[in-house]
Amino acid sequence: MQLEHIGIASADIEADLERYRLLFGIAPYKVEEVPSEGVRTYFLDAGGTKIELLEATSAESAIARHIEKRGPGLHHLAFAVENADGMMERVRQQGLRPLSDAPKAGADGKLIFFVHPKDAGGVLTEFCAPGKPPEAE
Repeated sequence: MQLEHIGIASADIEADLERYRLLFGIAPYKVEEVPSEGVRTYFLDAGGTKIELLEATSAESAIARHIEKRGPGLHHLAFAVENADGMMERVRQQGLRPLSDAPKAGADGKLIFFVHPKDAGGVLTEFCAPGKPPEAE
């Protein structure tokens, strides 16, 4: 298992994109909207580690609620796994709480699920695997 990306909630995407350009000389290599989550994602390559800037597209989205409650900044750490269903089962067997009943389609063509931050040392943790659920194909 390895770190797949770092998710950062953005309250001002243009300012954040400019900050990354000025500080690190990087710009998004991919922008993708995930309508089911009410989010637009901006992927940046930071020397082999991906940064995912998250912009709310809906006031009811999890990102909008996160920013309202906690402000912009670190949202989650995502880890690559081969099998999302298998990892979700492992998480449950360890007594941890996934935030969904099953993995679902996420950005970047991944199948994803999150573990409650109270079960992960206060850090929202995402697991992502290649592919999308059968109903999304």
